[in-house]
Amino acid sequence: MLHVFSDPHFGHPNILKYEPQRQKILGKTIEDHDRVLLQRINFKIQPNDTLICLGDFCLQGSVRHYREQIKCRNLILILGNHDKHSVPFYYKCGFSCVCYELVLKIAREHVRLRHHPYRKPWYKTAFPWQWRERDRAKRPVNHGHWLLCGHTHSGSQQTKRVTDKQINVGLDFNNYYPLAQREIESIIAKAGN
Repeated sequence: MLHVFSDPHFGHPNILKYEPQRQKILGKTIEDHDRVLLQRINFKIQPNDTLICLGDFCLQGSVRHYREQIKCRNLILILGNHDKHSVPFYYKCGFSCVCYELVLKIAREHVRLRHHPYRKPWYKTAFPWQWRERDRAKRPVNHGHWLLCGHTHSGSQQTKRVTDKQINVGLDFNNYYPLAQREIESIIAKAGN
């Protein structure tokens, strides 16, 4: 079974300040946050599953320590803006694949997996003072394919879980659990009707 999630921010105390809802569900300290988040991830997966993290895995502390706490053998990392180590470093920590983007076939659709969401259309950037967009150069251009992404957290007023052909798999949007492939297939199927 395939599962996807984004933005765990292990070892990042400021995530509790930026995302206060995490304090209510995962704990008031980063140690509690990380422990409960690992429990929730491991609750959904099995050792033979494939788990894909769409970036911002760990900001402080040992990447290897957090990787070893996740019970599935096949953990893929799509690099996010906070994943600052080299690609070989992440392989040494136990990730089975490390890249910037993947394309998979899910629900008979080509689905891109990337940390950043799609760029806004050009006409929404014609007036920069109205349409500010962080990390614009890192955001992929929408060519009509589905995109699984993260990066934008629940605090962003412009962010929704599903928009057009884009699904935010960030933990903040999914009750702090990874999304299973069947859940993604269901979202794509509903959008097609």
